[in-house]
Amino acid sequence: MSESKPDAAGDRYLQERRRALRFFNGSSFLYPVVERRLEPEYRAVLNDLDLPAGASVLDLATGTGGLAGAFAERGHAVIGLDFAERLLARARRRFPQVDFRHFDLLHLDRLEAKSRDVVSMAYFLHGLSPEFRRFVLAESARIAREHVLVFDYCCDGGLLVRLIEWVEGPNYPLFVAEDRGRELLRAGLEIERTGRVSSFGGYWLCRPA
Repeated sequence: MSESKPDAAGDRYLQERRRALRFFNGSSFLYPVVERRLEPEYRAVLNDLDLPAGASVLDLATGTGGLAGAFAERGHAVIGLDFAERLLARARRRFPQVDFRHFDLLHLDRLEAKSRDVVSMAYFLHGLSPEFRRFVLAESARIAREHVLVFDYCCDGGLLVRLIEWVEGPNYPLFVAEDRGRELLRAGLEIERTGRVSSFGGYWLCRPA
């Protein structure tokens, strides 16, 4: 089932996107800590999944490129999309072999259907409103030929995580309360494999239904 595109002119949407952009550009100096924490998890999962090395990858909300770089290290041709220029600047320095592009994911519907083998995203969905989250997942299912790979919270991360996510925005509690399997299926994605990567993080490897 397709999801309608969020209204870019709507006040609530514009406020959410501006807040997110300020948060991510403003917190870019903290990303070395985030990278050390999460990138070993990405590499371990990709090693375990062992997706075909020739598969093309579109990494959404790529940030400083941790997941995109982990794919590239395994021989994948990767495009990484983000709208936070400070994060993209660091990503380009860290992983020059990846094609990083400035792109607002509101415009995912402009990308060609079945144009990449894998669409990936890491710790991104939890920061979106439910409406925008459904749109991103449905568009990912449309764009991917083979798989959609999601890393994110699989449960409540506790007081520290709640505090950090409260600064980011109001959507984290709604995300962790959602039944992930039901949400993915509603977006046209069937879960092939799922697992835990930490006490609060998990991954979902899906195939477009």
